[in-house]
Parts: sequence; C-alpha cells; structure tokens
Amino acid sequence: MVKRFIFISMILALLGGCYYSVYSNAYPHLKKIRIEPFENDSAEFALADKALNELSLSVRNDGRLKLVTQDPDCSLEGRISSFEEKIYSYDAANMVQDYQLSMVLHVVFTDLVNNEVIYENTALTISETYKVAEGSTARFSTKEEALSEIFTNIFKNVIQTSLEAW
Repeated sequence: MVKRFIFISMILALLGGCYYSVYSNAYPHLKKIRIEPFENDSAEFALADKALNELSLSVRNDGRLKLVTQDPDCSLEGRISSFEEKIYSYDAANMVQDYQLSMVLHVVFTDLVNNEVIYENTALTISETYKVAEGSTARFSTKEEALSEIFTNIFKNVIQTSLEAW
C-alpha cells in the first residue's frame, strides 16, 4: 500500500512538472490592447467590420492581451488598401476550380506606454484560396472561411511576431 502511494505520488509530481508554455512576451508591460476600426479603401463591402471582428476574436483566443476600449497599453490600427478576388485554377474541363483572395493592408502596432511603433508594414499582402468545385486542393470551402484565415494570418504576422521574443 505504501509503495503504491509513493508510486502514484511520483507520477503526479512528474506530470505536474511537465507544463511548458511556448508563449513569451518581448513587451511584458503590454497587457491591454485596443483594435481601432480599419479603414477600407477597397470596393468590398463590410470588409472593415469583418477585420475588426476577426482580429478581436484572434486577440481573445490568444489570451496574452486583454481587449479594451479605454486606457489600452497598445493599439492596432490599419487600412485595407486593396482587396482582390481572382480565378486561381481551372480543372481539366476548363471550369473554375479555385479562387484566390488577396488583401493588401497598411497596419501599425503601437506601444502606447513607451509611445513607440513596434510593427509597421505599409504593404502587408496576405492571400488564401478557396474551392468552388470538387477535386480542388484548396483548404477552404467558402469565401468566408478563406477571409477569416486571412485575418487570422494578419494577427499572427503582426501581434504574435511582435510580442514573441525568441
């Protein structure tokens, strides 16, 4: 009985010490973020609203920064310069198989505590494809899914890359 108790205690201690986090923060003073509504210079309707919603969701899912509207430590703002949806591939019968969405943005991630720009890119270009026919190799089935992935990639490129200290 004593051996069993010691054995179980050792396993629990071993498992309790196996926690590892891949998150590190190059700016530990940044705790709260405000995402400004993006400007939309493209002809695509409601793209700025989608950007705000998807980026807010990405911040919440990431968990490193708290999303606030007042008294933030940092801010993310941007402008959608262009948005394009074009044919990406055809099948053997010359029918459209995939479309590609491409977005060009000007994004700025600012540390408001130290009043410095952490990340700025005036021509951040992100693209994703989605399928419209069977037999496609695209990851996404709808335009909305591909668009959500574009905004997730914007978050990864701007926020995660800026905050992570490797």
